[in-house]
Amino acid sequence: MAERKKILIVGGGPAGLAAALSLTDPTLHPTWRDDYEVTVLQLGWRLGGKGATGRRGTTYQDADGTWRLEGDARVQEHGIHLFGNMYTNAMRMLNGCLEELPPAPDGTKETIEDVLIPSNHLTMADMIDRRWELTSQTMPHNDMEPWGPADHVDAKAFVKEIIAEIIALLEEAFGPGDGEGLRAHLGNHHQVAALKAIHEREELDPSEPHAGRHREALDLIEQARLHLKTHVDESQATSRYARLRSVWCQIELYSTVLRGVIADKIFIKGLGSVDGEDYLHWLRRHGMDEVAVSSSVTQMPAQICFQVIDGDTSLPPSMATSSFLWFVLRQLVSCGQGSYWFTRGTGDTVIAPFYRVARDRGVRFEFFRKVTDIAYDPDTGRIERVEVQIQATTVDGAPYEPLAVLPDETLGWPANPIYGQLEQGAVLEALNIDLESWWTPWEGVGHETLVADRDFDCVISALPLPSVEHLAPVLDENARWKPAVAAMPGIATMAAQLWTTVDSYQLGLPHLEGTDRTCGTAAVQPLGLADMTDVLATENWPAEDAPKGLYYVCGPIAHRGPWPAPDQTETPDLLADEAKATFAQWLRTAASVFPASDTDPFVGGAFDPALLYTEGVDAEGSERIDFQYWRANADPNERYVPSPPGSGALRPESWNSGASNLALASDWISTGMDIGSFEGAVMSGLLAAHALTGLPALDDIVGYDFARPHRSQQEGKTTIETTATDVARADGLDDPRRVPAG
Repeated sequence: MAERKKILIVGGGPAGLAAALSLTDPTLHPTWRDDYEVTVLQLGWRLGGKGATGRRGTTYQDADGTWRLEGDARVQEHGIHLFGNMYTNAMRMLNGCLEELPPAPDGTKETIEDVLIPSNHLTMADMIDRRWELTSQTMPHNDMEPWGPADHVDAKAFVKEIIAEIIALLEEAFGPGDGEGLRAHLGNHHQVAALKAIHEREELDPSEPHAGRHREALDLIEQARLHLKTHVDESQATSRYARLRSVWCQIELYSTVLRGVIADKIFIKGLGSVDGEDYLHWLRRHGMDEVAVSSSVTQMPAQICFQVIDGDTSLPPSMATSSFLWFVLRQLVSCGQGSYWFTRGTGDTVIAPFYRVARDRGVRFEFFRKVTDIAYDPDTGRIERVEVQIQATTVDGAPYEPLAVLPDETLGWPANPIYGQLEQGAVLEALNIDLESWWTPWEGVGHETLVADRDFDCVISALPLPSVEHLAPVLDENARWKPAVAAMPGIATMAAQLWTTVDSYQLGLPHLEGTDRTCGTAAVQPLGLADMTDVLATENWPAEDAPKGLYYVCGPIAHRGPWPAPDQTETPDLLADEAKATFAQWLRTAASVFPASDTDPFVGGAFDPALLYTEGVDAEGSERIDFQYWRANADPNERYVPSPPGSGALRPESWNSGASNLALASDWISTGMDIGSFEGAVMSGLLAAHALTGLPALDDIVGYDFARPHRSQQEGKTTIETTATDVARADGLDDPRRVPAG
């Protein structure tokens, strides 16, 4: 029997976990245990990357040897995390993991419907006449299951779906098209009826956008757009103005996108043809009204993806048109509801099932492993060593068990290491050492050097882009994709969570139907808002004095220039103070998004601190903020990778790392989506697994080739085996024996 190859994955975020799960998928690789072994190296005590969750509390081992967490178990996140309807690969992977996990001790078995809450609502905030106006928007959705095995909607559905959205918006503004509303207001009834006829035709015979075939639809939409604009202008002095303006801005967005996609032949030339153009310029070029350009409807995709230069929200957003269009188009043609919310923290809902399944299959996880150098040798064209600092060791060398049983008997990730499992636990706890921090004073307890051909045959780097220049400096200097490092500097972000003594409706949030939840754009810069009250049910508060609301806010941190060196150990405290100050300032004007929260008559427009939950402690004024949660995400592995104009062309494919035994993962590589996101990370992990094994097939990675012809895919060079010769030629290596084939 041939010796098994050793695959080393650096980083246990969604990208690294997706790669591990794909490599060990028994359907794709039924004999994988005979062919290779998979090891994941993870900094600190938990997995998840920017999606990591911590549960506050104290861990202990019970009489049965089970590690448990006691305390309030409040969820502490890195930010706002949801699944959009286009997160097909992530939801398919989660569904597969939940199906594969064994039942709980009580015999129950969670399904994806149990852990995801569908929502189609967005709260949009626009400055109108020097005051914020909040309006509701319904996201595109349908009754299909995004995690199901059925074929997913493709590009041919684009025109049909965009017409359906415009019809729905017109009827929302003026009543059903078969009633008196449209006739009475604008005489638009015939236009809606004609659009419905085109919609029915597209359902029977769908086709990609084409100027000739879809000329009638373009003309009808243009007429409806102009008529609606007239009515919006006439309603400025009425209570309906903000709502009608929002509907018109949405129609303006969809009609402009349809015109632009057809005019620029996006489905023929590919999204890459507009990668170098800023999305606002592209929208203006295709005739979007300036009011709509500056509206929250248009800015929303860029805002939620932190697409601002240097994190400075005083500047206009900037985003590659290719990434913006991928977001808008995929939102229109994907399956399912507009978004899916987690019943628990991101780490508990998604990361824990990913980890448990990978572990049970036989993936080896090495926690407390801080990679300090992925050593590339230009002479051999491959990774020769991986240098690792051992941050801590377990008692008696036992495997580290990262999950603890929470008070509700589910599994979760503690906010700190389970100190009782570590030889150095008492010291780490006493000194309050953050093993995840770039600026930690902790120097570790050992070091190991992993050597090619002995400890690993192939490496998957699942490192975020801002980490690469620090942890793989020689590779970064020699790689063809080096310009990507400068073009996509990571954006630091901050997150905060507030627990309240009143519920969402008492704070003035809208009454929504079914399972819809409030998710808002940044009315108060720089922070967006999400109502996460459902998560309260999984926390452990006293029944007689429990919070009634839970809300997350998140946004970028402005920063220019180099970051402090690792020996500047005071940096995390300074950044945390900045995050708290931003959060406190946001609260002082938060009545714009919580209209009923300014109950203090002496501080108009401010969120009344008396509404903040303080865990039964008597506190007044701003002291009550101290009982909330905030954090700065500024470490290289925590910064968000943006999608500025021209960046898509600089993103390397997983199999074009520049090293013959290295595949790239993480959401900064070329994924087709090219947007920093959980879905982009999962796609990158699937692509890395493909780069090593040829599976999954690229056609099975949903969205990878959506309106993006990939040259390497056309040439059949999509694994490190097929690109090894190219690497050798690029590095001047003449002897093909020096380049491993696997």
